Amino acid sequence: MLKPTGLDRAAVRDQFDAHRDPLARGDFLLREIERRLLERLDPIRIEPAKRILDLGCGLGASFGPLAVRYPGACLVGGDLAVGALASGAGRPGHADRLRDGARRWLNRLGVGGDQSPPATDPLRVGLDAHALPFAANSFDLIWSNLMLHWLDDPLAALAEWGRIVRPGGVVIFSAFGVDAFAEARPTPERPATDGSRPPSSWPSLQDMHDWGDALVAAGFSDPVLETERLTLTFTQPERYQADVESLAMIGADDRAAFRARPASDRLTLELVYGHAWAPERKGRADGLATVEFHRQWRRM
Repeated sequence: MLKPTGLDRAAVRDQFDAHRDPLARGDFLLREIERRLLERLDPIRIEPAKRILDLGCGLGASFGPLAVRYPGACLVGGDLAVGALASGAGRPGHADRLRDGARRWLNRLGVGGDQSPPATDPLRVGLDAHALPFAANSFDLIWSNLMLHWLDDPLAALAEWGRIVRPGGVVIFSAFGVDAFAEARPTPERPATDGSRPPSSWPSLQDMHDWGDALVAAGFSDPVLETERLTLTFTQPERYQADVESLAMIGADDRAAFRARPASDRLTLELVYGHAWAPERKGRADGLATVEFHRQWRRM
């Protein structure tokens, strides 16, 4: 079962705010996983898909592909790192380049590439994923690419997903799995006498089955989970070090210990992909059941 992770929320925000250059954020992998997550949308039919939330949108690179796939939809991007949000919004021509690149890519796949994306830019919102500033049933689709492993209370975040997605809506996500960064992870520190551990700045890696159980506990139905392993190989130790630091967003407290370890020539990444549906009749947030009465007319 998913549990609070011990991540320091403020430290996570500061790490992402400090890494605004796509090369320093490991965006080469984010874009590849984005492509694979988009493929998993192919068999999913969402009618209508008018409001889409990209949760953990960062610099906003997923806006283009989502706008092309769902033309006319209102796109909202949310992220804890408001500095990164502002940086993505301030790049000249950034949104246009994203949409044009996504249209060319989807044209090759024959998926919606002939349709024009919406003219308005997505709305960017600074937010905390554990307490989303949206009304209930606000979105048809929640998309989250490589964000969930940065939450300190993932159960609270999934409960928020269940609250804001409309009945019949869909959530889809990717996250690093339990075997990711096997070659690079630090040895866990011995707990203090009170059982506590210092806050960690490394991503929290959860098991695929725990994500599935948590989605059901949050009120979703028919969850589909799968894992995939990728292996990155390196010929230069400094390249290994730079990529691990960018992908894991290693904070200052952990960086010295990581750099002191021998570099590896490979990095194993386990990916978890998942999606689930909000039932047509959602449960109440207060746990009570809704009882409906329908009057029947009987002809005498």
